This record gives sequence, structure tokens and C-alpha cells, in this order.
Amino acid sequence: MPFPLRPVTLSARAMEVRVLLVLSFLSPFIVRETLSRNNVHKYCVIGAGPGGLQIGYFLDRAGRDYIIFEKNTTAGSFFTHYPRHRTLISINKRHTGSKNREFSFRHDWNSLISDDPTLFLKHYTDEYFPVADVYVRYLQDYAEQLQLKIQYETEIKEVDKGPDEEGADSCFHLKDQNGVVYRCDILIVSTGLWVPHVPDIQGIEHAQGYESMSLDRRDYEGKRVLIIGRGNAGFETGNHIVGNAAYIHMTARSRIKLAYQTHYVGDVRAINNQMIDTYQLKSLDGQFELFTGAGTAYIAKDSKGNLFLSPMDKSFLDDVETSIFSFKYDTILRCTGFMFDFSIFNDSVRPRYSDAGQKKFPLIQPTYEVSGVPDMFIGGIATHSLDYKRSAGGFIHGYRSPARALNRH
Repeated sequence: MPFPLRPVTLSARAMEVRVLLVLSFLSPFIVRETLSRNNVHKYCVIGAGPGGLQIGYFLDRAGRDYIIFEKNTTAGSFFTHYPRHRTLISINKRHTGSKNREFSFRHDWNSLISDDPTLFLKHYTDEYFPVADVYVRYLQDYAEQLQLKIQYETEIKEVDKGPDEEGADSCFHLKDQNGVVYRCDILIVSTGLWVPHVPDIQGIEHAQGYESMSLDRRDYEGKRVLIIGRGNAGFETGNHIVGNAAYIHMTARSRIKLAYQTHYVGDVRAINNQMIDTYQLKSLDGQFELFTGAGTAYIAKDSKGNLFLSPMDKSFLDDVETSIFSFKYDTILRCTGFMFDFSIFNDSVRPRYSDAGQKKFPLIQPTYEVSGVPDMFIGGIATHSLDYKRSAGGFIHGYRSPARALNRH
């Protein structure tokens, strides 16, 4: 005879336990669905440097659905490491003698556009050439006070384009370091120029890169130093160690371009040109216009650990200034600039190289859209290909207004 069925009654505590068990079983699915919705945006911005923050501000104030991805833990993280010797060459012009705000803002090379009157770098320092650490604090305040939507510690490792979730319209797929995929209709890449440019020179592995070289002057005490690269990075490096080194030679593929002669803000600035004085006043330091890259000379090391340059073609000795080949060095420093990071893009969306700047910039249209990739735009310093060597697009005061134009586009 079957047992009679009895109604089951649960205490409040038992019911609570069962509900919790069910929720704990379902929670992974609930969370996964929430994350899936949060990973889809109309606009995605890669990089929370000055360029990314500026376009983020305009997107935010326009009420757009956007997110900024930043691989590090702070906005403007590039400036936590660069410039290596910590002095910016962008002018902090605090007073102009004019009451016209727009006129004064034109002479402020560092501040970003915003509706907050406290967010001007002149309120942070009175140094004409600011210290980089102060600028990092300014950028972080800009991000926090304006409540920009930034997702930190998210490094976008792969960018592709394909169907959306419904398999219909095409959208961008961004994969981060953890394999999480984000989708957006419009992508703005503001990662700046941060990949070290390593010249195609045999033996370049013997040189220490600007990105990792020692800043301890004692490491250069009495040393014979060769610096490859004669831009601002090379000259700031020479200035830093000139009081310690036995002598410093500098070489590059072209003549020195001085900003006060060319009127281009990215050429060698007067604040950095101390090494020209020591050369012209015969203080053992030297300047050579020889190092033109692969096929011209190579770096070698002898059995005693001395480094030296040697020409590929010995007949080359008869045609150019060759005294640099007679010197030996203890240290060679590579200060040859930076490039845009092309590595994160899959073939379908990888930008082509611009003719400007030795392949350091992506090829873009005057609208800042990547040539051949609809709806992918470039922001910040990487837009400088449009006015390279002609205007100030390589500095913050040169690309903050283009960010506003991009937002309106």
C-alpha cells in the first residue's frame, strides 16, 4: 500500500536556503548575460591618454553611448614613464595679458577642452615647462572630475570587424587580455605613438633603448657614449649625462633640425640643445650626419667589450666624413622615437602606413577616418600625419580641437 502523500511545509529558514541554492546555480548565467549587454556600445575609444580623454569628453557631453578602454590603472599613463627625464617641452603659458579666454587658451599647450574652469594646467604648476608627473595628476583629475566612462586595466589585444550578435550588420570586435570580447559600431583609436622605433641596423641589439636605459648618471661616469637619434629624446638624454660622460657623440640620418629655425614645434627645442653648445665650443662632444640605416654601417663589439661603428662598404670611407669610425664606445643609446601600434589589428582592419614620418603614422583621411576601414577613426597624436612637420598636430594644443571636429562628424 503506497504511503499517503502529506503536504510539505518549510520553515522560513529552509525556504531561504533553497532560494539561495537556486540563485547560486543561476548566478553565472545571470552575470554572463549582464556582462554581454555591458560589452556592447555605440562608440569604443581605445586609450585614455590626452587624445582619448578629449574625445571621451565630447562623446560624454553629447550623451553618446561610449566606453574608453585603458590598459593601465591611470589616465595618461604614457606620461608616468615618458619623457624619461621628466620635463615636458609643451609650454605652460599661464598669462598672456589678454582677457580673451580663447586667445589665452591658444597659448596653453597642455590643457584639454572642458566646461570645468578648474581644469587648466596653470592651476597645477607655474613651471613654464611642466614636470610630467604633474601632468599625470592633471589628466587623472580631468577623467575623475568630468566622470568619464573609463574601463581601466583593459588592454585591447585584437581588433577585428564582423557581423553583430544577430548576424546582420557589421561591427567591430575588440578582444582584451582576458579574452573578453567587446562590440561597437564606431571605433576611435587613441593609443598614441608608444611603440619604440628600432632602426633596421645590424648590431642594434648592442644599443640600449630610450624606453629602458638607465637614468642613473653614475652608470655613465667616465664612459664614452654614442647616441643614435638627434631629436628631442636624443638631446634630452645627452643633456642628462653630459656632466658624467667622457664624451658624447650623436649621429642620425639627417641634419639637426632646430625648432627656432624651422618653426615646427616637434623639432629640437632650445631647452634641449645644450649638446650643440658643447660640440661647437670644442668640449670633446661630437655631431655626425652619417647613420642612415641598413646597408650603411653596423654596430660591432670587440673582444674587450668596446662598441664601435663600421661601414658596410669600405669604399664608403673615401666619400664621407669618417672620423666617427675611429672611435670606440662603452655605451650606445638608441633614441629614435616611437611609432603607432599596428599589431593589434587583424588583416581586415589593419591601417596602411602613411607616407608621413617614416611609417610611424596610420593612413587616414581628412575626416580622421582610417583609409579603407569605414567607421574606424584615429584620435590624438596619431592624426599628426595630416599636418606632419607643418603644424602643431603632434602636441596636445594641436589635436584637442580636431577631437571636437571628429565628435561633430
